[in-house]
Amino acid sequence: MDEIAAKYILPAENTYDFALMYIPAENVYYEIIIKEDLFSYGMNKKVIPVSPNTFYAYLQVICIGLKGLKIEENALAILKNLSALNTDIGKFKEDFDTLGGHLNNAATKYADSSKRFDKFSDRLINIQEAKQIEGK
Repeated sequence: MDEIAAKYILPAENTYDFALMYIPAENVYYEIIIKEDLFSYGMNKKVIPVSPNTFYAYLQVICIGLKGLKIEENALAILKNLSALNTDIGKFKEDFDTLGGHLNNAATKYADSSKRFDKFSDRLINIQEAKQIEGK
């Protein structure tokens, strides 16, 4: 257990903080896990004894844990992207509101100009009619 811990648990080299100790005989494995002091020693060293019958189950648990970590990383990336999108939509809303204000101002100015044009046109027609009446 000491050799496995020293050889395979190397945090400086980005290894996992535990190691599996494969015991090829079920009876030897059984003897190790029932001896509380030996099993506890292995757990303190972060060396987990596994047998032919339990090895696959431990590997499956490790794989599920790794998939869970990947899902967590993806979820964090999604949250980061959503946060960036939220910022972008806030900027877009400001631009959209500004554009809406400009369009409203343009529509108001158009309506005002149209009224002035109508008044000017009416005055011009009135002047022309008055000249025609004077001419007769």
